[in-house]
Amino acid sequence: MNEPSQLKKLFQINSKITFLNHGSYGACPKPVFDNYQQWQNKIEKNPVQFMTKDVYKNLEISRQELGRFINCDKDDIVYFPNPTHAVASIIENIDIKANDEVLSTNLEYGSCDRMWFYHSKVNNYLYKRTQIDIPIIDKKSFINNFWEAVTDRTRFIFVSQITSGTGMILPVKELIIEAKKRNIKTIIDGAHVPGHIDLDLKELDPDYYVGACHKWLCAPKGSSFLYVKSDLQINMQPHLKSWGWGEEYPEFINTTELKTSSRFQNIFQWQGTRDMSAFLSVPNAIEFHREYNWPKVIMRSNKLVLLARNMISDLTGMPKLCPDDFLGQMTTLLFPYDDHIKLKNILYDKFNIEIPTYRKDGYVAFRISIQGYNDINDIELLVSALKTLL
Repeated sequence: MNEPSQLKKLFQINSKITFLNHGSYGACPKPVFDNYQQWQNKIEKNPVQFMTKDVYKNLEISRQELGRFINCDKDDIVYFPNPTHAVASIIENIDIKANDEVLSTNLEYGSCDRMWFYHSKVNNYLYKRTQIDIPIIDKKSFINNFWEAVTDRTRFIFVSQITSGTGMILPVKELIIEAKKRNIKTIIDGAHVPGHIDLDLKELDPDYYVGACHKWLCAPKGSSFLYVKSDLQINMQPHLKSWGWGEEYPEFINTTELKTSSRFQNIFQWQGTRDMSAFLSVPNAIEFHREYNWPKVIMRSNKLVLLARNMISDLTGMPKLCPDDFLGQMTTLLFPYDDHIKLKNILYDKFNIEIPTYRKDGYVAFRISIQGYNDINDIELLVSALKTLL
C-alpha cells in the first residue's frame, strides 16, 4: 500500500517531472487535498455560520489532533500560515534589552536571518551567528562549536532542528538542556520536522517552537503552527489585534469575543477574515500518514537519501557535509560547477529535474528531498544528468 509506485498515484505532481524538492513547499496527496476542498465548500454554504461559530470548534478539534501528534496541549499551539509568520510573532514578543544577545548559527533559513537582523538593529541588541564548521564531524563537535560564541549576555538561542539549506538534523535536545542550565530561552525552528522525524514537544521542552504542516506532514499549503510554553504565553501579543483581543481593557471588555478559555487562543486564532481550510485539514493529513504506515516510508526514504549521497559523492569526489546520522529525508551535496542558477535551469529545462541549488561560501551545492513517491529511478536520472555536466 505504501510503495513509491502506489504513493505516486496519490500525489498530483506532474509525472513528467523528476520531483526531488518536496522540502521547499511540500506536496499534498489527493485525499488530503479533497478534504481541504470539502472544508472550502462548507464555508461557502453558509459563510456567516461557519466564520462566526463553526470555525472555532473545528479549529479546536484540529489543534487537538495536532497536539496528540506532536505531544503537547492543544491550547499551547496556534495556527499560522507559514513558519516565517510564526517566527516573526516570537521575535516581536521576546523580552530583550539593548546589548543583550541572541545566539544562532550560519545554517538558518534566510527569511528568519533577515527578521532577526532587522529586529536586532532596531532594538540595539546583537544577533550572533556561530560559524559552524563544515563538514560537521559529529554531534559533540557541533555542540562544542555552537557554544563557543555564548556569553553572559546571551538571552535566547535560535536554532533549526532540521536545517533548510543543508538538510541536517541538529542535536537541539542537547542544546536545550544546556541552555536551561545557563538560563537561556530556546526558540526552535522546526519547519521541516513534523512528518519527517518524531516530534515530542513535552520531551523536547523548548520555550518556543515553530513547525510547518504543509511540508513533510503533507497538509495543504498555508498550514503551520506556533508552540509557546504555557508560562510564557502571557507575554505574547498578536501583531494583528482583532475581536479576541482586549478583555483586559475596560474599553473592550464588553465587546471582546472569548471563544475559548485560553487567552492565547482568543488573541491569536481570529486574525480577520481568511480561509482557514488548510488548518482544518491537518487531522486528515495526520490520518493519511497513519493509513499509509509513514514510519516505514520515512525509513525507506532515509535509505534512499544515503544511497543517493554516496552515489553522487563518488561521482564528484566532493566531501560529505555531515555524518549519516545527521540526515533524514534530505541531503545537500557540493557540486563542481561555476553557476548555481545555470545548474538549476539546465537540470529543469533539459532533464525535467526539480531540485534547489545554492551558492554559499564559494561552493555550488544542491539539496535532494526524498518523499514516499520517490524511488531509485529518480536518483539514477539525477546522477545521469549530473554526469553530463562534469
